[in-house]
Parts: sequence; C-alpha cells; structure tokens
Amino acid sequence: MAEKQVLLKVEHLEQFFRSGTYVNKAVNDVNFEVYKGEVFGLVGESGCGKTTTGRSIIRLYDITGGSVYFDGQRICAGTRTYKQAIRDAKAKAKAQIAAIKESQPADAEAQIAAINAELAQEIAKQKQLIKSAQYDHKNCNKVFAQYQQSLVTEKYQPMLDALPEGAEKEALTKEYKAALKLAGKDRIMNKMQMIFQDPIASLNPRMTVREIIAEGLIIRGITDKKYIDEQVYKVLDLVGLVPEHAGRYPHEFSGGQRQRIGIARAIVLNPELIIADEPISVLDVSIQAQVINLLNELRQRLGLTILFIAHDLSVVKYFSDRIAVMYFGKIVELTTSDELFAHPLHPYTKSLLSAIPLPDPHFEKQRKRITYNPLASHDYSVQKPYMQEITPGHFIYCNDAELEMYRKELEAQQ
Repeated sequence: MAEKQVLLKVEHLEQFFRSGTYVNKAVNDVNFEVYKGEVFGLVGESGCGKTTTGRSIIRLYDITGGSVYFDGQRICAGTRTYKQAIRDAKAKAKAQIAAIKESQPADAEAQIAAINAELAQEIAKQKQLIKSAQYDHKNCNKVFAQYQQSLVTEKYQPMLDALPEGAEKEALTKEYKAALKLAGKDRIMNKMQMIFQDPIASLNPRMTVREIIAEGLIIRGITDKKYIDEQVYKVLDLVGLVPEHAGRYPHEFSGGQRQRIGIARAIVLNPELIIADEPISVLDVSIQAQVINLLNELRQRLGLTILFIAHDLSVVKYFSDRIAVMYFGKIVELTTSDELFAHPLHPYTKSLLSAIPLPDPHFEKQRKRITYNPLASHDYSVQKPYMQEITPGHFIYCNDAELEMYRKELEAQQ
C-alpha cells in the first residue's frame, strides 16, 4: 500500500487576539495533517476556533505562532513561541545566576560566564528561527513563483535548443516568454481556495456572476477574454448552473445557487485544497444534501482535497474520511470517521454525539444528552494533558492516567 501524501501540515498553530491586557487564545497549539485527496472534517461547537483555524491556514489572519506547510513549503509562520523561548531562557539564566550569587561558590564567576554564554547562544538560535519564519511567511509566494518559472524553463529550453533559427523557433520563444511571465505571477495561495459560510455576504452585490468567478483568473494574470469566458462557463456547468446565469447579479439567486457560485469561484483556479467553512449551515435542509453531493462529485472529478469545517456531526460523518474534534481552541480527539462514531473516547466527543437528533420519535423520547463539564471530567493537577495516540491513527488529548482509563474503556467496547 502506497504511503499517503501529506498536502497540508499544521504544526503548533496559535492564533491569539489581544484586547488590552486580555489575550483570547482562539487557536492554541493545534496540530494535524491533511492527506492528498481526502476530506478532513473539523468539528466543534460555535466559538471553539474552527473557522479561525481555517482562516489562519489560508492567511486571512497572520498567525501568532506555529507553522503551516502546504505541499512541503511553509506558507505561514508565527514568532510568538520563539520570542517566548527567549524570555524563558532569560528568566532561567537570571534565576541560576541569582542562586550562584547567593551560594557564592569559589568558581562563581566562571559559572556565571558559562550561563551567559549559553544564554547568548540560545538567543542567537531563536533569533535565527524568527528570521527564517518571517522570511518564509513573507516570501512564500515569491519562492513558489520562482519554482514555477524554473519548471517552465525546464520544459521549453530543450525544445528551443533543438530547433534551428527561423519562424518556428521565434513562435516557440514567444510562447515560452508568455508562459514564463504567467508563471512569475503564480501564487501558492492560488492552490488553496475557501468556500465561505454565508453565501450572501461573501459575494460582491455590485459584480455580475461572470466578474465574481473571473476575478481570480484576472488577478492570476490571464488577459484572454475568450479563455476567461470559457473557464467561467465551464465551472458554472460543473456546479449545476447555466451560461445565462453569468450576466446576473447575486441578489437574483436563491441561497443554494449563491453557494454554487461561491464553489465555482473557488474551483476556477484549479486548486488542490478547498477549505469549506460551514458551507451548508445557512441553507435549507433539502439544499444541504445537494451542496454536499456537489462537493463530493467535484472532489472525485477534480481530485480535490477538502478541509470541511462544520458543527453538524451527522453531515461530517457522511462526507469526511477523518475527523478532528475541537474544543476551546484545541483538538481533543482525531481519528477516522468510522472509528470516531464507533468508539468515541473523549467526554466532549461523547457530548457532541449525544446531541445528534435522529428521525425516530421513540428513540428521541429516550435519548439522553451528555453534558460536558471540563472541571468535573478531568483532573490535571498532577499532570497536564497532551496529544497521545491510543490506537494507530486515533489521537486523544489526555494525560497518562486518562490514557490508561481510555484504553480499558476501548477494550470493554470491543
């Protein structure tokens, strides 16, 4: 079995918002990987940090800390953790020096000098990491464009070298220069697009459908109006709309049709990753199924990878290959869709699953909601929790004592 290719990698992602002295840790140390071709579900209640995670990945926000890698290239990098490491190192060195001065050993000066030298080395290391993070964050598109230009050169140069001087070589040189110019305007963020939650607010009411969908192509550097029209009509057909819709404005469409326009805008640049931020939450139930089926069809036809953000677990189960459950800015459980529903372990996951309504009045009368209370469910006074793998591919946020408890529970379930 071939090893799965990681398309998106999120490492220690932090997104903090400061209001005066208060710091809102909207996303706090989130880690996950999304494999090429899969649907990765990110679920949790409103305010848990799902949307903020998606917006941070696609660079609508500058992240506070951590790194995001897309297809092996770092596209987002925060510096808070490096700056905190410098502060921690200074505090540690200060405490060590104070202890030495208090005890006054014979080689006090030598010990202090060694501590200061170690501190200087650590500060230099963290400053280099800060510099690297800032460069990658600022220049990720430039680096990607240069790489795309090198691919164009690799393609055309052998053909140009093989041709004798003449009209055919001149035509190919012209084509090469045009392709090189287009590659120079390419951006790695073009490979990643977002479908927003509100299909009304996310579409410009003063632009026609054609202008909305074509905007990405124009920013990309494409000027051929015939080609742009062809691509607009092509994606309209893919999402179940017709060419006649291209001349209309967003207010002339229903909610489901507007969301289809948003999907068309997202796929027109042939992205590899789609971040779908609760794309069906404001739609009618009958339309929700149509949009989910459309996304599933596009995933198969275009080879898309989808990060699907939602709070409706029943939809996520149907659509996702793997699911991460998020609570209060942290991922508390991550596993395959089938495993999560068959063997939920974290108390918050059980609480979410217990809230799923079923179209069975007899069952609904007896259904018992599980209320999650973090203070009552966990005791982290001795050891703090961290992400641990309980079975292959099944991760849970817990300490060692809880891990043993979950293992026994899992054995009892099986």
